[in-house]
Amino acid sequence: MADNFDRRFFYKVNLLRFLSIVGVLYIHAENYDQFGFLSGTSGYIVEQKLIGSCEWAVPLFFLLSAFLFYRDFSWGSLPGKWKRRVKTLLLPYLLWNSIYFVLFAILPRLPFLSGVINSAPAPITANELFQSIILHKYSGFLWFIKTLIIMTLCAPVFYTLLSKKWIGEGVIVLLFAMLFVRPFSFPAVTNLSWRFLFFYSLGAYFALRRPQLLFRSFPRRIRIALIACIPLVMLINAFFDSELYSIFMIFCLWFAVDIDSVPKSSLFETSFFIYLLHILAFSVLKKIQYALLPHTQAFMLIAYVSVPLLALLVLIPLAYLLRRRMPRTYRFLTGGR
Repeated sequence: MADNFDRRFFYKVNLLRFLSIVGVLYIHAENYDQFGFLSGTSGYIVEQKLIGSCEWAVPLFFLLSAFLFYRDFSWGSLPGKWKRRVKTLLLPYLLWNSIYFVLFAILPRLPFLSGVINSAPAPITANELFQSIILHKYSGFLWFIKTLIIMTLCAPVFYTLLSKKWIGEGVIVLLFAMLFVRPFSFPAVTNLSWRFLFFYSLGAYFALRRPQLLFRSFPRRIRIALIACIPLVMLINAFFDSELYSIFMIFCLWFAVDIDSVPKSSLFETSFFIYLLHILAFSVLKKIQYALLPHTQAFMLIAYVSVPLLALLVLIPLAYLLRRRMPRTYRFLTGGR
């Protein structure tokens, strides 16, 4: 019975991950490099608002990652959890930073591609290798994995603080206040922010102290009401941006999805693969869009809305193909996910 519940819970987590990656795609779909001359226009402002409406996606990733890491946590389980994160986080991080460095070092040097690649070739030096492989210079979107690795290494601190009665609650209240006060900024190299720290800590807190709250299912009428609230919350955020927006969105998404109604789907298991390759897909698709579409505000918005959908149409079948034809390669590229 418990195993069946665990499976259904992970189906729900996979669905939320997939929804989050779609949100991330719309954050990264901005096309200012192509349509920057339309900056300040109404179309440009609408695109910014649409990007802002997806800002819940990364906090949800942090919350889910922390909840899964600290679920059934004990000091004895820590070495095993760290070891698994080496496979699922550290190795993919180093591998894909290396892949992107190689692409930026080689492709701009090819004569037949020099006219369509805007960036200069990456210098092949020891310092550039360090900046690229360790600090994701040519794969900036991988900051999330780096920050998650840092937080995972700090697991003893999170566990000590958040597992204690009253102390855990106090830490969450304090971090919630820091969303608005922000007494200082974290070093830029960590990519940490009070927002991400709060949501990661919140996920760890629920796993350690209140796991049953996240397992709770609401009646159907309440779930429908939560789904109906999502566009309203997005609309309000477009005019009154607040740190509360991500909290409301994550609450609505989490409890609107009934754990008993989510099927096992291989589609939802492609999220990490999509995350790793979406920038490459975007770089090609955006150039094609700019070459084919009129350079107007309307088509700038059409390009923005459509490029994540086009990327999904390319990357999902590619994930299926690799997983079926070359399963070992797929597991190697995705850290066994």
